[in-house]
Amino acid sequence: VAGIENFVQDAIARAEFLYKQDLATKVSEFAEQNSGSLVGDLLGMALDRFSSAEDIEEFLSLHVTEGIRTDAAAAAEKALAVARQWCADKCTDKAARFLRGLLSHMQGGTCSLANEFCGECADRADSWFSRNQLPCCVESVIQKGIKAYDYVLENYGEAISDATAVIKAGLSE
Repeated sequence: VAGIENFVQDAIARAEFLYKQDLATKVSEFAEQNSGSLVGDLLGMALDRFSSAEDIEEFLSLHVTEGIRTDAAAAAEKALAVARQWCADKCTDKAARFLRGLLSHMQGGTCSLANEFCGECADRADSWFSRNQLPCCVESVIQKGIKAYDYVLENYGEAISDATAVIKAGLSE
């Protein structure tokens, strides 16, 4: 990639050509067939707004600031570090054992669907947690996720609310 002049631009142009040649009609038909559904309406909004890679690039240049780029790059680095630590700590096995135990404990008595987290299912989960601790590696990931969520809310909450309002208005049309 480093030695190929205009690689990114050429790749984008090729992808746009192939999309228009092979997929644009199918995507448009899907949006029309699913009009009234969340996915169909969001797709329809995107199709109305973007007709080329240039439209997308223009939109991003208007809305994605250097601060957002910097934060996104930092978040990606942190997420990669968390994933590497998760693997190094063999957390998948620990989390699976914990969840298998929790769900097995919940699935009993009158709790027949553990995904309904109320009534006896919640009581059984509470009793499990009173005797079993969440693995530290899972707790760490959860805490980092909460911290990241708080950061995004604090720094981008207003922009997210504005975007939500625009999307809601588009969906209600």
